[in-house]
Amino acid sequence: MWLSIAEPYKKLLEQNGLQKFSDFMLFDGGKVLKRLPSRTIRKIECPSENGKKTFFMKRHKGNVSPLDSLRAYLSGFSKSWGRKEWEVIHAFHEKGIPTLTAVAAGENVSLFHQESFLITEELHGYQSLEMYLKTQFIPPMSKEKVTTKRALVKEVAEIARTMHGAGFNHRDFYCCHIFIKIEKDGKRQLKVLDLQRVDHRRFFRRRWIVKDLAALHFSAPSDVITRTDRLRFLIHYMGSKENIRHNISLIRDVVRKTGSIMKHDIKLKSRKAAKRK
Repeated sequence: MWLSIAEPYKKLLEQNGLQKFSDFMLFDGGKVLKRLPSRTIRKIECPSENGKKTFFMKRHKGNVSPLDSLRAYLSGFSKSWGRKEWEVIHAFHEKGIPTLTAVAAGENVSLFHQESFLITEELHGYQSLEMYLKTQFIPPMSKEKVTTKRALVKEVAEIARTMHGAGFNHRDFYCCHIFIKIEKDGKRQLKVLDLQRVDHRRFFRRRWIVKDLAALHFSAPSDVITRTDRLRFLIHYMGSKENIRHNISLIRDVVRKTGSIMKHDIKLKSRKAAKRK
């Protein structure tokens, strides 16, 4: 059994009855946001000296197969979902990749079964990049808006470049998993979320880089992010126009994968529409 609680939150969690591993796994307060056979997500509020602190708690339970163990070994992270995401969050922070604040995590793993949890702090004032793009950059745009959009494209490209350069593959790198907040002084804060499937590898990872870039390409609204914006993204991501010329095959693979994602998305939407009838 393993348990880790970030020092700034220990006292607050203890005051709310969360101290031992079993306390976290049996906690039934807060609001259930998602309940699946193997995973539950709760939004919880803890009274503190400065008002309320809001957290999200993910709990996982399930069997551990030899394949799961092998995947964990190859990814470089633990095999329980809660501890793995805790490790990924800390690894992202170490490499300068903006993401969530990890509050606490724990696991109880046997040979064939695992149960774990992860608590993260709520992101106040953030929204998904997908929604932000759709609402803030409605054509026609002023010169100021165009300049802002170009700066944002560069920042997202730098995050992707840093992430891949450090050996991480997100594997769900859609705009809805990047969150943005505009501070009072106008500065942007970006956070990469949904790190459950992230892995870390130095070799045999081209397909995952292609998938990440294709997911971002697919999810960027076409009426907002133009072909020129996408070219600027590639220039910043690859470091120069010259590097684009040397990576034409990668770009072709990204375009091809984007088409596959689009076809899959159309099928999913058709199935959902058929079920509603």
